[in-house]
Parts: sequence; C-alpha cells; structure tokens
Amino acid sequence: GAKARGRGHPVMFGASRAEDFGPFPDGGGYPLRFLDRAYEWLGVTNPDLVLHLCSGSMRRGIRVDIRPEMEPDIVCDARNTPFDDESFDWIMIDPPYSEEYARNLYGTEAHYPKPGQLMREASRLLRPGGRVGILHFQVPMVRKPLRIVEVRGITTGLGYAIRAFTICEKARRRATSKEGHDA
Repeated sequence: GAKARGRGHPVMFGASRAEDFGPFPDGGGYPLRFLDRAYEWLGVTNPDLVLHLCSGSMRRGIRVDIRPEMEPDIVCDARNTPFDDESFDWIMIDPPYSEEYARNLYGTEAHYPKPGQLMREASRLLRPGGRVGILHFQVPMVRKPLRIVEVRGITTGLGYAIRAFTICEKARRRATSKEGHDA
C-alpha cells in the first residue's frame, strides 16, 4: 500500500458509472439533477431544512450568502453565522473555489472563505449525526468531531476541472453511564 506522506493520505475514489446531472440552470448554481443526488447522499428528508452556506442562486432551504443581491435569507459571512450551535441536520456548501474566483466572479475577494474555515463553522452548526457536503476543487481538511464519509468526483463537462463533493458526518455523542444508579 501507499505510505502516507506529509499531512494527507492518497485517496482514490470513483463510481461504478458516470452520471449525467444535466445542464446548469440559467443564472448558475448546481447542475439541475445534482441537488437531488446530493440530498440523497446526505440523507436529507426535508430540503427546506438544509442550510446552504455560500448559497448563491439557491432558492430553497435556509440560504446564507455575503452578497445581498443574491437575496439570501441571511446576509452574512458563512464563516461566522448567527445560528446557535448544533442547529442543523444537513448543510451544503458551494463557495468560490479560489481568491481569483471570489474576486472575478463574485466581487468578494476580501471575504474569500477557505474550505477549512467553512468546515469549522459547519462542524459548530451540525447536530451530532448530521452531515455536511462541500463542493470544491479541494478535499478540505477535516477535524473531529467531523469525519469524511465519502468523496465523489463531479465535473461540469468535458474539458473542465473536476470538483470533489466531500461528505462529512458529525460524530454522535457517546451514551454516558450514570454513577450511583439503582441496581
């Protein structure tokens, strides 16, 4: 087997077959059928309760974006949201993929959210057993209580860079035994 080098590990991922998610909707966002599959992978039972960090053009769920012109539910930096700890079962994140993307596509260069920063906030916001999916060119650094469940390669078409849809789950709390219980 390959020896781990540095801080990461080589990982191979794939699918038994390629799946076409269809075209992008007008105005950008996720490919049309990707969202349904992502919800399935995350175990979503109610799409209206999914928190979307860096929500962009999303029109469903609880939407957070720093750009007021996108008309999100909450206008704020996705790295520091106003929600209470452990408020969500599902989170999806689709941030700008680089400082250059943030500057040129979204005009938010000063607010470029790094994947690790977004995952830290997602970890705070997730309930134990909850899942987060992040679409990015990088597989983010993940720290406990999150663990990577799955990484799926997603392309936007031939000739385009592949993106990783990384799915993480927050550890469930261990049951504690009560001292001094009746025998």
